[in-house]
Amino acid sequence: MVVAEMKLPPTILISETNFHNAWARAVRHVLRDGKRMTIGDPSEPKPIRDACVLFELTGDAIKQIESHELHPQFPFQHVDHYCYEFTREYLSEYVKKPEQEQFSYLYFERLAMYEDLDQIRCLRKCLALQKEAGITSNRDQAITWQPKIDLGSASPPCLQRVQVRYLGDGGVDVHLTWRSRDLYTAWQANIVAIIDMLNREVIHPNQCRIVRLIDYADSLHIYESDKEAERVKPLPVSPQK
Repeated sequence: MVVAEMKLPPTILISETNFHNAWARAVRHVLRDGKRMTIGDPSEPKPIRDACVLFELTGDAIKQIESHELHPQFPFQHVDHYCYEFTREYLSEYVKKPEQEQFSYLYFERLAMYEDLDQIRCLRKCLALQKEAGITSNRDQAITWQPKIDLGSASPPCLQRVQVRYLGDGGVDVHLTWRSRDLYTAWQANIVAIIDMLNREVIHPNQCRIVRLIDYADSLHIYESDKEAERVKPLPVSPQK
């Protein structure tokens, strides 16, 4: 008896100097090659196209992120309000809300109030030490996962880890790791808000700049219900770039 080979979620590498086209290329890849799967639970099954994707963003892509630029076809354009959710002002307001008005998790809360530890301020100090020593470290990271809360939860955080490495000459390498990611409606906004926060809280206070962003998702997916994703197209890029 011949057993049919199981189709696996593909592993995709996207290296780009254009933030918008990194998203557009990923959308096309996942729609074309992604494995059809169903995530969620029996009470709310969600059919998706799924892939494991590693992005390497450099050059103009970093500038576009820092300028809060979004692809014109990206469905969520209110990114400045979303960035506000990654500020200490918003967090101070948020923690005073009744529990029923709070989200299942807030990224900045998990990072800045992890069991009473402010991991973001720790990252700032760690980067300062790397820069002073002139020696990079792969040990300086912040995490969101809290096993007692998140294992078995219906809504655990998607972002798992943030790593900041000093590369010399004021340059910084940022790595983001995700267990799950909505590519079509969330990817660009997530990155803009997190990089905005890291620049404000960690990178710029150390007179540094981001020169590369590595963004890795175990499960980067597009919901089958997001039919508009099929219309996404890359943007023209000047030949001089």
